[in-house]
Amino acid sequence: MSYPYLKIYLEKISYNSGIIHIRCAGLGISVVGVTKCVLGDVKIAEAMKKSGITVFGDSRLENLKKLRNFYGKNQKLVMLRSPMPGEVGDLVEICDISLNTQLKTVEIIEKICREKKIRHHVIVMVETDDQREGLLPGEVVNFCKQIVDTYKSIELYGLGTNARCVIKNGPAPESLKMLIDLREEVMKITGISIPVVSGGNSSIWNFIEEGSIPEGINQVRIGEAILLGHDTVNYKPIKGAFMDCFILEAEIIEVKKRNGEVYKVILALGLQDVSSKNIYCCSSDLYIISQSSDHTILGVREDRLKRHGDDSLNLEAGGIISFNLDYFGLLSCMTSPFVKKSYIEG
Repeated sequence: MSYPYLKIYLEKISYNSGIIHIRCAGLGISVVGVTKCVLGDVKIAEAMKKSGITVFGDSRLENLKKLRNFYGKNQKLVMLRSPMPGEVGDLVEICDISLNTQLKTVEIIEKICREKKIRHHVIVMVETDDQREGLLPGEVVNFCKQIVDTYKSIELYGLGTNARCVIKNGPAPESLKMLIDLREEVMKITGISIPVVSGGNSSIWNFIEEGSIPEGINQVRIGEAILLGHDTVNYKPIKGAFMDCFILEAEIIEVKKRNGEVYKVILALGLQDVSSKNIYCCSSDLYIISQSSDHTILGVREDRLKRHGDDSLNLEAGGIISFNLDYFGLLSCMTSPFVKKSYIEG
């Protein structure tokens, strides 16, 4: 076996997906399963789909193309990042829906859709709690009216917002209510029905769990809560969910001893694989000291034998050390060509 090695527990991902899907469905909310952290991995998407998630979203067209090729034309796919104008030609062939904030991009989508004789659905993003993408609330109605009046190959499909990606504050209930009110205003002025109000990402989970999410929010875009089993505001575990769907393993290449006892080990794992800031030793006997591009140095706690009564760790060259990961650690491991992946079905 070649290391570093990421173990991917598909049944745990499926179980987490089921918890989230069932809770959301009970509130009339559909879940877009977000695959951007896992490189549009089709096996992970299948694990989500097995538990009732039927729509997938990603921010990279390459990942969405992978999903389209796997599922065929009937799978609903959402582009979660505002499209680059230069990728619109591929976008409208691959995706059913995209999130948009720029009229220039919408114009390009319209032109290409007209040429290809296809329709495309647009969710207009509103800036509320994150200061990332989105129109200011006061700009939304005129923007939407222009889409409806001018662009006949585009369907205004919904309004959406985001939180907890750039600014670390969680979403505010008032912002979600404002989104619902904007939808009502847009429908009144344009005379069309807008089916979707996309209320956010995994940071919205606490509102869902408490049942306090404003009525009218009918879609959420969930990735981290499924993959890592926690919300993204307080990082509290989701009740019943697995938090170890992914385990990273790395091999020891050198040990250092003092008075016959190992006090430091060096792993064949470095920044080219994943940052040490985003991984955590599964064993409380070990802690990360430092890291270079190709090495990670761990310290060994002196009292480990007293606490355990035996030498349960294999601290010698060839020994394997396991790590939990946070979201960015998982992202790095999934995108690194040096980290091998193993899918565990059971």
